[in-house]
Amino acid sequence: MVQVKNRQLLRLLLLIGLSAAFRLLNLGRDSLWLDEAISYLTAELPLAQIANNTVQSSHPPLYYLLLHFWLPIVPDSDTAVKLLSTLFGILLIPAIYLLGQQLFHNHTVSLTAAALTAVSPFHILYSHELRMYTLLMLLVVLATAVSLQARQKESRGWWLVAGSLFLLAVYTHLFAFLALAGIGLHALLTYRHNKRAFWATALMTAVILFCFIPWLRLMLAEAQPALGSLRPLQQATALNPLKPLTTPVFLLFSMSSSFWYSGLILFTFLAYLAVFVMELRKLGRQQIPSGLWLTLLIIGCVLGLPMSVYLVRPFFLPDRTLAAAAPFLILWLAWGITRRQSPLPYLTGLALLLMLVGTVGYHLGPLVKPPYRDATAYLIENAQPGDVVLHTSDGSYLPALRYAPQLTQGVLAGDPDPRKPDDVYAALDGQVWSMAELEVLANGRFWLIVALEHSVEWQQAQVKAITTSHILLDEQEIGGIHIFLLEQAN
Repeated sequence: MVQVKNRQLLRLLLLIGLSAAFRLLNLGRDSLWLDEAISYLTAELPLAQIANNTVQSSHPPLYYLLLHFWLPIVPDSDTAVKLLSTLFGILLIPAIYLLGQQLFHNHTVSLTAAALTAVSPFHILYSHELRMYTLLMLLVVLATAVSLQARQKESRGWWLVAGSLFLLAVYTHLFAFLALAGIGLHALLTYRHNKRAFWATALMTAVILFCFIPWLRLMLAEAQPALGSLRPLQQATALNPLKPLTTPVFLLFSMSSSFWYSGLILFTFLAYLAVFVMELRKLGRQQIPSGLWLTLLIIGCVLGLPMSVYLVRPFFLPDRTLAAAAPFLILWLAWGITRRQSPLPYLTGLALLLMLVGTVGYHLGPLVKPPYRDATAYLIENAQPGDVVLHTSDGSYLPALRYAPQLTQGVLAGDPDPRKPDDVYAALDGQVWSMAELEVLANGRFWLIVALEHSVEWQQAQVKAITTSHILLDEQEIGGIHIFLLEQAN
């Protein structure tokens, strides 16, 4: 597809090596959190239950299926199980180089995009996460590159490969459809110049939609959509008017608690955006490269369509769910290298430097996620035979099912913001208990685990009621996770 000279190949290999070093370093440092525990527990289910969406995940099953086959061949450690996401993250470096070449036919732009991806804190963070986001980005990048090759060669074989990759992408994450929409829009806008590409793209999209019907039917058939796959759309949230600005910054630089770093990355992004708009005006519509148009259209579809809905009716839209746009934001930044007579190359270099600083800060900084592994280890070490463990939130409960399945554990019933139906917990070998049921199960004493990451007021009220009506034997706090040992009052 793309010819790579020896010098460029050496540089690309060095970037892949740097990428691997940054992604393998501290891979198992953080515990699995709620969503990662869902990935792990789902992957341990039989294949039929994964395919039938027994856990009512809002994401299609491909990543869970791959993880299902990954878990038996690696040690049962956080480092080993997360390595699957890490491998996809490393493969993204040559993939984004390949796409850069297809879009811009410029080795400097392609290598810059690979370098930005290699050191991006966002890409490194999600290469450390037991979720589908690195797989999503890899598949979307490869599918886009192959679709461009198919347009150029006018080959049915290339279109078949592109369609297969996009089908895998949409079975990884629903928002892959938005990237496909960007490609379709580009084909429509260039219809007069390449009619065959438009009709091939339309046919590919129709086949992908047809092949996605089984999963769509599963999602729509759920009896409790407010608790299952459709929960994000059902869950109203407060409007954040800055979200259209902060989301692309997050997808490039991730997040930081440092005020000065946050200010610098925001300034860099806004400065690049302002200068970029001026450069587009200088070029004029006819001189804007086709590859840049495609990049902007995919960014616009992946970010713009959900944001438009969000601004009209705010719903649960974590920035990470828009990860399909992240590689194209990188390519957009990398294109600035070509504008030699403007500040864009300097701003691209500044972005690269800030990404490197953010990545070093991530590796040297504190834990990013709550230490559920350490809290569960404390329970295992101190629990006596017959003890039961009650969690006020699934935020601590599902990770505990991964780390200590041998303990008798349950999550407290009555959460005003339940995230899964009771039968989902049952499928994961979990239980939902009322206090009356706990009193029957407990043999005199029990453990109470409190992780205040949602339904905070409700959890605090339950903790107050439980601790005042029982005898407190011990209390510990591990990284913000509160652990109480209580005894039933006579």
